[in-house]
Amino acid sequence: METRKALIYRNELLPLSETFILSQASALRRFEPLFAGLRRVSDGLDLAQHPVLTLCKSESWREKTKRRVFLRTGRTRRFIHAIEAQRPQFIHAHFAIDACAVLPVAKKLRIPLIVTLHGYDVSCSDETLRLWPTTRAYLQRKEKLWAYADAFFCVSESVRRRALALGFPAGKLWVHRIGIKLHDCNKQEQHRDDKAVLFVGRLVGKKGCIHLIHAMSRVQKAIPRARLVIVGDGPLRKMLESEAASCCSNAVFFGHKSNVDVRQWMQRARVLVAPSVRARNGDSEGLPTVICEAQAERLPVIAFATEGVTEAFPAERRASLPKEGDVGALADEIIRLMKDDCAWQQASEAGRRYMEAHFDLDAQTRLLEDKYEEVIARHRA
Repeated sequence: METRKALIYRNELLPLSETFILSQASALRRFEPLFAGLRRVSDGLDLAQHPVLTLCKSESWREKTKRRVFLRTGRTRRFIHAIEAQRPQFIHAHFAIDACAVLPVAKKLRIPLIVTLHGYDVSCSDETLRLWPTTRAYLQRKEKLWAYADAFFCVSESVRRRALALGFPAGKLWVHRIGIKLHDCNKQEQHRDDKAVLFVGRLVGKKGCIHLIHAMSRVQKAIPRARLVIVGDGPLRKMLESEAASCCSNAVFFGHKSNVDVRQWMQRARVLVAPSVRARNGDSEGLPTVICEAQAERLPVIAFATEGVTEAFPAERRASLPKEGDVGALADEIIRLMKDDCAWQQASEAGRRYMEAHFDLDAQTRLLEDKYEEVIARHRA
């Protein structure tokens, strides 16, 4: 029996921060994942276990021109033929922006197109989306995408509501959480650094690291030995390092770390803080994977109570989440979970139970593949 292939499309293959895309593809059982995109990201995620097709092979002027022509016209005979030769059952594009780039290919090959909406693709302002060729293509083709795409998978109910408000067709929207790999956890309490406050994420505005740094100045007045561990990199790193040096002590920036290293930190820290906010350009979280990964490791998480983010928490934790931008309340919640062992234990156990019930990667991927089958059958009818 011929192996059925799922073409996983992302314009850039694949940024280090997008492990959730690779994890979902690797969890497929009824379909063989095939990756395609405009180009490979230097020092990106390792895709060696999967076949990869790219429009461009380098960053030469000629290849960049080819990329711009493709985004503007959708024409690229060689790329389309390479995809056709693989005979994928469908194209699954991550982010609506990327879906609009590959839309002409799907239409040319007459195969189903499925799109996962992650957050920024339904929250950024049009003014911001006009800045780059890929996002301009989205603005030009979005209504054609709405008409042609077979399904839009929303990573949270919040993302579904935003998509609906923008005009995405209600009948094609489906809330589907990607899920995370649930490693076996030793039920016995692991040795943790009771003074370690962990942040994991890209150092960009919407991740809100600046609010955590300001909160730590208050935390350290109550817990002098508390220390801040920041794992991740990004354009705001120098600014954040300077701010940390001026308003709190004992803050360490480790830069990007491997998934193994991140997991070890999650097993070691006392709390993880993910203070995401709505950025000036409207960009906001869909449902942060890091919150789920931490809770799966029995690590209590503190975050601002913003749309999408709250859906990553069990119901009993949501009332204690501080309002967006409330640094004082953020500091108070960090102090509470660092000092109160009973509250820490309750948050730890509730988080793990919630991940097991709603975010198990294998269970979520089975639901995904059921939807794939439904889309294929409907497209053929």
